[in-house]
Amino acid sequence: MSPTSWGQEGFMTDTGSSARLRKRWCGPLLALLLGATPLLAGAQQEQAPTERAESEAKVDPQAQRILRQMSDFLAEQREFSVRTEGTLDQLLDSGQKIQLQRAGDVRLQRPNRLRVDRAGDLAKLHLFYDGQRLTVHGEQANAYATTPAPSTLDATLDMASQRLGLDAPGGDLLVSNPYTALTEDVRSGKYLGRAKVNGVPVHHLAFRNRDGVDWELWVEDGPRPLPLKYVITSRDLPGAPQYSVTLSEWNLSPQLTPDQFQFTPPRDAVRVSFLAPDSQGGAQQQGGSK
Repeated sequence: MSPTSWGQEGFMTDTGSSARLRKRWCGPLLALLLGATPLLAGAQQEQAPTERAESEAKVDPQAQRILRQMSDFLAEQREFSVRTEGTLDQLLDSGQKIQLQRAGDVRLQRPNRLRVDRAGDLAKLHLFYDGQRLTVHGEQANAYATTPAPSTLDATLDMASQRLGLDAPGGDLLVSNPYTALTEDVRSGKYLGRAKVNGVPVHHLAFRNRDGVDWELWVEDGPRPLPLKYVITSRDLPGAPQYSVTLSEWNLSPQLTPDQFQFTPPRDAVRVSFLAPDSQGGAQQQGGSK
């Protein structure tokens, strides 16, 4: 794989002009990951951004309650693994919209370890973050890119988005404060009622952001309010492309070990460089960044 092609095959992940839901991903996910702290001087005279957004947004109380329960429950988990299966719409230069499929496994250990193994229509990728380095390996090309990373997952996701142009649809669910990441730009939210995902009873929530993004969550009904399905629609892009993922096989006690997050280059693997976001031109528009 040539260095210039790496950006197209990248992260857990998809590259593109959209940032993430979180505020685009820096916002909610990474921004949130970063957990930027407002200046104390201004805090006494002005509401914090999240508080202000909540007061202005028209969110159904039941939707807000369930979203917060889910977010708090996720944040409490020190480690977990989950299976993902999803689709991502891609707009070709001709205006035609096609759907790409991918499935993967995510392993997370707070505060600073992440492993993603993902196979899809275009690539088979592995992401490693061990608290010191972020590495992405493309199995088909047997090429990898690696870079020093911050000491927390939140900050690393933010760095990946801002500096490397690598955005992970759904990444808002991985950060230390999912609620803040998810609601940063929310304009409205509704509770749509009960439904089922793969036979499991769930609550169906729908939200609309100010930045041209609609998103839905299906949250398990019961003592484990886990997200079982997540759909993001980029309504401001031609064709309103979507990213959809179902999450299953949640394991909240996976007994993860440090070596699972460390990358050892396979034999004959070629090291390449990450591309800066502004050098990844020519990519088709994709849905999915919140």
